[in-house]
Formats: sequence, structure tokens, C-alpha cells
Amino acid sequence: MKQFGLFALALHIVATPAFGEQMLSFETETIADSNRFFIQSMPSAGDGFDSWTIESGYRYPLSNLSVYLGTQMKSETQTAPTQRGLLSGIEYRFTDKLHVSSQLSHGYQRDKSVNQWGVSSRYQLSDSFDVNAGLDVEFDPEKDTESIYQLGVGLRF
Repeated sequence: MKQFGLFALALHIVATPAFGEQMLSFETETIADSNRFFIQSMPSAGDGFDSWTIESGYRYPLSNLSVYLGTQMKSETQTAPTQRGLLSGIEYRFTDKLHVSSQLSHGYQRDKSVNQWGVSSRYQLSDSFDVNAGLDVEFDPEKDTESIYQLGVGLRF
């Protein structure tokens, strides 16, 4: 329960600017989305300094909701082996600037099955700067369930 309380606080921090600018509305227009294919890389939280996650796939927009399917690969470090798998999820756009998404992934790490669930939010403050928050929960039958919290900033060049 503590995990969801911390995540709710992080979501609140990200969404507060949208409420302050009175931009958050549940009645939004259809957004034309020409970026259906995606590829992104990000640091893998909790796996060391030089561990990266690369995701690629296809996003299908449905009004303010996008459904996506893709692949995921985490790089190998001294403490964690390479992990490969599939992911699927949904992303809801409250406005052009506020996005909330959830995803499920299933992968393999040295012939061992690893399942993960994640939820995240992103608020775009300007064309090149945004803030984001996230919670990932990893379900591993051989270990205890592991939760990873993320709060950060994003830059676009």
C-alpha cells in the first residue's frame, strides 16, 4: 500500500502544473498522430549506471487513447544479465501536454521468465522540457516482488 501512496504523490507532482494552468479536461479533441512507429532508450533503474532499456514498436492511436505493442531489451551489466521480451500497453492523453500510460511486459533473462507491470505519467512544460513519474513492479517467481519508482525530467533536442 505504501508503494501506491508514493506513486500517487509522484503523479500529483507531475499533474499539478496542468491543473494550475486549467489545461486538464476530460473532454479533449482527437489528436492526429503521425508517429506510429517508436523507438526509445532510457536508463534501467536499479541495474547500475550503464544499464539501458531500449523499446521499439508500433502505436495505434484511437482518439485520445493509443494502444501499442513492441519489443524490449535491457543491456547486460555485472549484476544483471541481458533481458529480452515483448511489451504491450495503453497511453491516454488528457491534453497535448499531459500523458498517462500503463504497460505489461514479458521477457526472458537467461532462460528465466520475468514479468513486469508499469504505470507512468508525463507533463510537457515546454517544447524541449518535461517532467515524468513512474512505478514499475517486477514479478519474479524466484525472488520477492521488486518495485522501482522513478521521478525525472526529459529533454528533447
